Amino acid sequence: ESHAQVGDRANDAIRVNGKELRCQVVGEGGNLGLTQLGRIEFALNGGRINTDAIDNSGGVHSSDREVNIKIPLNQRLRDGRLDRDTRDPLLVRMTDDVADAVLRDNYVQSLALSLLEYNAASRLDEHANHLRTLERQAMLVRTVEYLPDDESLSERRTRGKGLTRPELSVLLSYTKNALFDALLTSDVPDDAFFDQDVLHYFPQELVESFGDDLLNHGLRRELIATVLANAVVNRMGFAFVHRYADEHGLSLHRLVKAYAMAHAVFDGDLYWAPVDGLDGRVDSQVQLRLYGRVIGLMKHVTTWLIHYKWGRRPVAEAVARYRKAIAELESMLPEALPGSYRQEWDQAVEGMKDDGVPEKEAKLLANTMVLGSAPDIVELASLAQVPLKLAAEVYFLVGDKLQILWLLSSILDLSVQDRWQALARANLREDSYRLHRQVAAKVLEYDGDTAAARFAAWEEKSRRKVAFGIHRLQTLQADGPHDFMTLAVGVRELRKLRSL
Repeated sequence: ESHAQVGDRANDAIRVNGKELRCQVVGEGGNLGLTQLGRIEFALNGGRINTDAIDNSGGVHSSDREVNIKIPLNQRLRDGRLDRDTRDPLLVRMTDDVADAVLRDNYVQSLALSLLEYNAASRLDEHANHLRTLERQAMLVRTVEYLPDDESLSERRTRGKGLTRPELSVLLSYTKNALFDALLTSDVPDDAFFDQDVLHYFPQELVESFGDDLLNHGLRRELIATVLANAVVNRMGFAFVHRYADEHGLSLHRLVKAYAMAHAVFDGDLYWAPVDGLDGRVDSQVQLRLYGRVIGLMKHVTTWLIHYKWGRRPVAEAVARYRKAIAELESMLPEALPGSYRQEWDQAVEGMKDDGVPEKEAKLLANTMVLGSAPDIVELASLAQVPLKLAAEVYFLVGDKLQILWLLSSILDLSVQDRWQALARANLREDSYRLHRQVAAKVLEYDGDTAAARFAAWEEKSRRKVAFGIHRLQTLQADGPHDFMTLAVGVRELRKLRSL
């Protein structure tokens, strides 16, 4: 850019181009230390940089929280239920609590950018499609935000480059705004379950003294919409909600609610927090991979809840049905896992330990590989009227005998070149999970005290067909390489076994 293009004549004498900076990291404590094109140039040359809006957002976050705290307190002042001699010391006492909350907001937001940057090159097409989606919805103008045009995106793809952190920062912000708007015009903030998010937003002393005022806050719906939009984008990335909604013809707010439901059902912080706790204890790249395990679990359960029509039901209803049972199921791991499942679990634990992850955290994160099936197992136990332990053992035995774990892993490993191939892969995966549950339901219809006895009874009823199906799946596993067509054959075999 020329000095004239920047339009800041007072600093012409000291301005340099992004590629001329002889440092590795820039943090902008104020506004417009760099132009956006300068940031992008610095980032493309290997520099670490966000945007000013990300780096100095502590002031904005502090002001937001201050205003939201003062709204109910000032109402009490006007009503004569509070005086300044009580209010002002209270505000002083809450300073550190507000500061901690603001720092936490910024920690998670910066982490979101690191997760996006971690696989930005491999997900360039997904990020580009998301950019175009926001454009179509008139949420942003690409040229105004200096986001790359299609020719530049093609060049990045050729060079194996993704969007830079400054560009990802812009999309992060716009996505949060889009989801906030979608939530605010929906009924999602009216779900009573989210009262807890309102209370968690405020310092504990305020909650204890004025809880009812907070639940009747004039901006209650806005607070909930902000918390939910931040939560899903910071943890799942900016493309997840829009992509799934677009592919399945769903409303954005339904997806956000389903994610919040998945997080509540699994008590998601039980998995996020241990990875956060590894800051400075393991290599940052290892840590980002560990977050990927939790993201995979939350993504699967979110889509499961949508598929089984939970999106319009109260969150508390899903929590009551699944949370306790899922915790019970997790307590059975890894002992409930047979054959291939236990082998993969053990390998995952040992791999994480080799990367420096403590054993406790490694085992917890290894559980995420199978817990995505927990809601299916809960439903199987309910349908067959059997103990949860037996339903779990039957489910995993079916998966082990029918090579379903291999089939799912192979589907996930499929290379995709565009959004339609990605959708085809997702459909194959969802079909495999659904058929797994349906075959397990068939096996549970047979009598037997153990999972093995019930499987043997089911196998005996249609021995020739079951033997052929197992042989076909084993042959597919032995042959290679595997593409969409061969794996679709495997899914078809499951479909035939389902009807036995």
